[in-house]
Amino acid sequence: MAGFAPNNTPFPPLVAARDGSNFTYTSLHDRVPHILTDVINDFYAAVQRTDSVDAVAEGKQLTGLLSKLKHEMVTDKPLTPLNDDGTGDIAEWNHWLAEYFSGGTWYSTPFLAWETYMYRRIATIFRKSQFWNTYDYFATKKEDTFRASMVAVAKLCARVDALTQETVADLGNSTKQHLAFVEMLQASLWGNQTDLSMFPDLSNEKLEEMQARISSGENNSKLAANDTDRIWKIVSQVHGGRVDIVLDNSGFELLQDVLLAHWLVAAGIAAKVVFHPKRIPWYVSDVTNTDFHWLVDAIQSPASVGATGLSTADERVLQGLGARWNELLNAGVWELHDELFWTGPYGYRYLPTKGADVWAGLTNSDMVIFKGDLNYRKLVYDLQWPVSTPFVDAIGPIADDPTAPAIVALRTSKCDTIAGVEPQRANELFAQRKDWMYSGEYGVIQLSPGRWANRI
Repeated sequence: MAGFAPNNTPFPPLVAARDGSNFTYTSLHDRVPHILTDVINDFYAAVQRTDSVDAVAEGKQLTGLLSKLKHEMVTDKPLTPLNDDGTGDIAEWNHWLAEYFSGGTWYSTPFLAWETYMYRRIATIFRKSQFWNTYDYFATKKEDTFRASMVAVAKLCARVDALTQETVADLGNSTKQHLAFVEMLQASLWGNQTDLSMFPDLSNEKLEEMQARISSGENNSKLAANDTDRIWKIVSQVHGGRVDIVLDNSGFELLQDVLLAHWLVAAGIAAKVVFHPKRIPWYVSDVTNTDFHWLVDAIQSPASVGATGLSTADERVLQGLGARWNELLNAGVWELHDELFWTGPYGYRYLPTKGADVWAGLTNSDMVIFKGDLNYRKLVYDLQWPVSTPFVDAIGPIADDPTAPAIVALRTSKCDTIAGVEPQRANELFAQRKDWMYSGEYGVIQLSPGRWANRI
């Protein structure tokens, strides 16, 4: 779209309504300050546990900086330049802020702008410190939630292990392979409901209920758009190819993504899977490199993370899968690329220009799967699109690039921006519940075919 810029968009961005009538306002006024309060409280507890006098003193200073950030947010102060923490992206962040949102306040700046800015600013506070520069202020929440769900994890892993063995035993059966792929893709989608920034209290029971709905097909009624059949037409043509997964949440969702990658490799579809985690703690539960390796090690050795309630058969399945995944990582079949672009200020339509190196790598892939709500918002730039706007139009240049891979979005909707939904379907959903776009209960499986367009 001609003339597109972060502050000059074809449709209005999501901005907090002063009358409190939209989800953006609710997020800025209630949900996100609560997240920041949790960071402050959890960090305070961590400071109390250290024996270093100097670390305690510095911890008090950092707590003050976090409290200052929260005060600026709730009192609607301007967004200020970020301090350089040596990561390598601050100059770009500050140029973006000065160029497009100079003088902008929390309530006047678009949702996607102030929210990503907040998480990046939290990271600068810690990364500039001496004693706390590697501290992941979300790690305890991420690890505790996964640890508490190990019984559900074991059941899921056993199911996928059996499904994978069935696939491998009958690779010539395209119907069976198709059905297995649909189940794995949907599991990866609905795993996105386990977002700790939206649903902090997840139990084994809830996770098992989610998995039952996936297996039974019950969740199909919650799909606002579903391009699964078109995606399969591409996947069925890929043999020994490359698939990239731009990750979202750690824990149970990451497990679903890893299991999808496991199945793709075992089925011979992918000879390489590249995962893209975040380099810094991000949006409460987003995956970092450390989170990825922690999960794989937790699967291989559940006892090492304090997992309880597992049978001997459960442990055997988990240990076998974890060992296999470490083999794939060591062999380079699975790779982790934590490019800074994913925690940068620009939406994904800017990949070919602001993230040229990242885009060049992605064009080597047959298919890139973007997981979750934030990645979706960055794909469509968090605008108030007419819901029937074609998905390929909303994501812009990365759909039109002649070198573009197939782009798949798997998202449970937790924000009121969406594209690619047929008008009749949108009317049905609005009739069911007004908040369907940000309830986290409805999802999309959407495709931009890229260079595959003439082959499906």
